[in-house]
Amino acid sequence: MAEVMGGRNTLFRFFSRSLPGINHERDTRCKICGHLFRDPYSHLFTLCQDILDIEKTIISTVNKLSFIKIQRWSMDTLDISKYNRTERIFPNLIGIIAHQLWKIICHKLFNTDESKPEPKFEQKVIETELLNLIETEKFITLKKIKHDEAILKNTNQDLHKYKFNKAWQTPAAPNPLPI
Repeated sequence: MAEVMGGRNTLFRFFSRSLPGINHERDTRCKICGHLFRDPYSHLFTLCQDILDIEKTIISTVNKLSFIKIQRWSMDTLDISKYNRTERIFPNLIGIIAHQLWKIICHKLFNTDESKPEPKFEQKVIETELLNLIETEKFITLKKIKHDEAILKNTNQDLHKYKFNKAWQTPAAPNPLPI
């Protein structure tokens, strides 16, 4: 769950342009790939050669875990405000990926301890974080159903389950909460 919160925080700070250590970098050479850039956010997260080298892995991760498919990793992909607001997998997945990329970027830009291994972009780590988030949300939904039944005498659990499944389905688990 900590990674998911980190992912949401990273994505928020990305769009508010408040990630630490890179705001002052303008019209300079990238310390990772050497290319000249104007905007550190678009360069480091989508255009840096190190990110381009793992772009296929990022795309396959998104396309495997979400019904929303992407063709390329770009600033448009990161802009989750353009997507269906009831679908919860895609924006959380983008947050988790952005956080993983930020950990890689930070290591390359700021690491001074040579004994620390360089973080890698691993599909399995992202998949595990997403599944943990789904399980947490499932637990919350089941608690809400119990609350509604006990306190409100409302037995409309199928509606809660339907809304949960619609928001949290993945290609691997189209109905994460059986009705």
